[in-house]
Amino acid sequence: MRLPLAALLGLCTLAPGYTAQGLYWPEASALAESAVPPPGLPAVAPEGCPGNSLRPSDTYPDSPQAVREVSEIGSEALPLAADDLDRAGIIEVLKTDLDYWNSLPDSAKVQLGPDTFDAPRLRRTITALLEIFNAPMPAEELLKTLKNRFRVYRASADDGTGKTVITGYYEAEIKVSKTRDEKHNYAVHLKPADLVKTGPEMGVDFDYGRYNAAGNLVRHYSRQEIHAGALDGSGLELVWAEHPSHIMLLQIQGSGILRLPDGDYLRAGFDGANGWPFRSVQKILMDCGELPGMSFKSFISYLSALPAAREELLTDLNPRYIFFQARPKDSPPYGAISRPLTPGRSIAIDPGHIPLGLFGLLKSKKPVAQGDGLLFRDFTRFIATHDTGSAIRGPGRLDLYWGSGGIAETEASSMKAPGELYLFILK
Repeated sequence: MRLPLAALLGLCTLAPGYTAQGLYWPEASALAESAVPPPGLPAVAPEGCPGNSLRPSDTYPDSPQAVREVSEIGSEALPLAADDLDRAGIIEVLKTDLDYWNSLPDSAKVQLGPDTFDAPRLRRTITALLEIFNAPMPAEELLKTLKNRFRVYRASADDGTGKTVITGYYEAEIKVSKTRDEKHNYAVHLKPADLVKTGPEMGVDFDYGRYNAAGNLVRHYSRQEIHAGALDGSGLELVWAEHPSHIMLLQIQGSGILRLPDGDYLRAGFDGANGWPFRSVQKILMDCGELPGMSFKSFISYLSALPAAREELLTDLNPRYIFFQARPKDSPPYGAISRPLTPGRSIAIDPGHIPLGLFGLLKSKKPVAQGDGLLFRDFTRFIATHDTGSAIRGPGRLDLYWGSGGIAETEASSMKAPGELYLFILK
């Protein structure tokens, strides 16, 4: 499970520097190389922006979300079932889905719009898809087969466009130290012993919490409280980082590589959260006019170039905090279904609207690294719902997992585009 971009979370439709053709001017990202605002923007926070003291996070709510819907559609609406990646990845996510459904009892059920499907139906669906994709066929024939054998559902906004907002996430890498020193003052924390995973039956509206001295179930400490020392002395420090914005980046991605000064590394994976709602710091600063739109990668660079006190203050505007566990070096990032994510094909969704373990087709535009810039290209790709994220709300939002490395970071951080998401259930 992850807290997605995530990243996504506050990007504008096209960052400054993008042309109508999708070409990206690399100079636009240079805005993040220093803490100096670009020309035309104030050197100090304008009125309405966070000043030198922290205002309550609920002063900066994210935009209200539109009503969303998942509904069955006529199969004639399906786009051509082409795919821009190799077929091996399709087989991989289908096997992951089948393993997931085989682990659940027959009584397990999911809902798509008004319709309910049980685990046996999902197993038959995935098995049929495996048979189809194990026998390569032209895109036209594949499209005909899908139309004839499967019910098709579309997840989208309710504005009649059928579009979905698609963003990207990846396995982050940050520089850390095993010990605290003058430079490294911010810990990547392990899960506290008193952390409680909540549920609807517990009568609270948050996903994780703790019992306070009065015996009441409350949210765990906020990011600001943790920065102020709420967890000090608990022995929960996995490693130490120089920048709180780098830890927030790791938390938004939900997993990452912790790079040590000697080049060695650790891997960290999601292990719980503090129960506070996610707030997009990037969106806050964009909404109040302190920053223009930029990629999430550039935004993190901007934060980390600020004076230390202001960097901490701004990251504290996002009260949500993620705890981690150390993972084996050769362990890939895991999704909410407790199975490895497949780069380019696993997506994060809101399980309140779209079930985990489903197979579908995604159509959108993607950023492609080209030298020092990016080019946006149309793509169609088969995907599977393997993950969740605190910033992914409603069926009109999804996060596409990009994988690891520099290209994944650049492209995933720049991904925000409308698209179409179709899901398949065997007739």
